[in-house]
Formats: sequence, C-alpha cells, structure tokens
Amino acid sequence: MTGRDDVVVLLVDDHRVFAEALAGVLAAEPGISRVNLASTLDGARGQLRADPPDLVLLDLALADESGYTLLADLAGPPDPPAAIVLSGSTEPRLIVQALEAGARGWLTKTTRLNALIAALWQVLDGHMYLAPATLQPVLTHLLADVHRQRAAAAFVDQLTPRELDVLRCLVSGMTRSEVAQHLFVSTNTVRTHIQSLLRRSEQHSALALVAFARSHGVTGIDETDASVIAVHPGSPS
Repeated sequence: MTGRDDVVVLLVDDHRVFAEALAGVLAAEPGISRVNLASTLDGARGQLRADPPDLVLLDLALADESGYTLLADLAGPPDPPAAIVLSGSTEPRLIVQALEAGARGWLTKTTRLNALIAALWQVLDGHMYLAPATLQPVLTHLLADVHRQRAAAAFVDQLTPRELDVLRCLVSGMTRSEVAQHLFVSTNTVRTHIQSLLRRSEQHSALALVAFARSHGVTGIDETDASVIAVHPGSPS
C-alpha cells in the first residue's frame, strides 16, 4: 500500500481555474507528494506513463472527449491506480456506468474539501466512496434494474408455447403474414397473440416488443436457444 507521505495524484479536468485551485489545495495536504494535471486524454495518458499516480481524479466531460475511455484504459494494466470521478452530475445511470467501468468513487464538484480528502484516503485504503447525496438515487436505480429484470424473466416464463413462437418469429424479423405462414395459423391469430404480448410486456409497438425481447435473451425462431427449449419443449397450435 502507498505510504501516507508519498501519494501521487493525477487530476484530469479541462476547467483550468478549477483544476489549478484544487491541485494547489491537494498538494498542501499531508501525505500527498505531487498533484499532476492533465486537460485531455492524451495528456492524462502521458502523465500515467511519465509519473504513474496512486489516484486519478477524473472529470468525465472533457471538451469533445469522454473520461469513460480513460477508465477503460486504467482497467487494463495490472495494479492500476484507483480512480474517483469528480463530476458536476449526480445522474445515477452515469454513476453506475462509471463504477462498472472501474471507478472506485464518485464525487460532485460541490463536495466540501474535507469530504473530498476523506474520500481520497478511503479509496486509497481499498474502499469505495459515493457522495452521500448520490447514494439514494443510485440504490433506487439499481433496485429498478432488478425489478425490470425480474419482471422480464416472469414475462417469458408466463408465455404460452404459441405466444413464445410468435415472439421469436417477430424477433427474427418476420412480418405478421410471414409469422402466420411459418406457424400455419391465420393472420388474425397472429394479431391476437401480438396484442397479448404487448399487454404482457407493457410495450406500445411491435418494434418496442422485439427490442424488449432481445434485451432479455429471447432469440429468433431461426436461432438456437437452449433455455427457451427447456422451458417450452413443444409448441402446439
């Protein structure tokens, strides 16, 4: 673990006044030996090679560049520096995306200095840190994802074999008439099944239904799907 008297921080932010002011404050903090600055991804990569940091403070919005790209770079080599996102946003989707990409923390730019310093040491000690104001939105976002996944799983499990056949035909890109021809049923029967599928999935169009089905593992009728075969071994008319 890095000693408390030789920590190197890389601050990646294209707001020059903000970055220089924060760098000056951090450099005066006991235990931090250097604070290097970069305003672009290329500049950050150069600093990572020239003076490998223990911690990266990263703004995700860098002019025309995305800091997410740098998070992906940091996840590559062994023993990478810890990364904390320092952002003006509290959008839970972005926070979760950053954590999935390897960030160890998320701070807003309005975070008080003492809280920022505490977060820095917490992350350097191997923990994760989220600003208190982001905790509830992030948890709500994650729980909503879990609810959607469970609802989607229940949706597929509750389909009749014929409804599943119709859905898989739609996922394969068939029109209603092609579905009817493929399954040897009338177009009115196909229309009735599609209306039922739309109600069950809470989607408002066949296109949205197909996207919903694809995103939850339903394959086309011409594709192999062992899980579907196992659940619905037959497709009586």
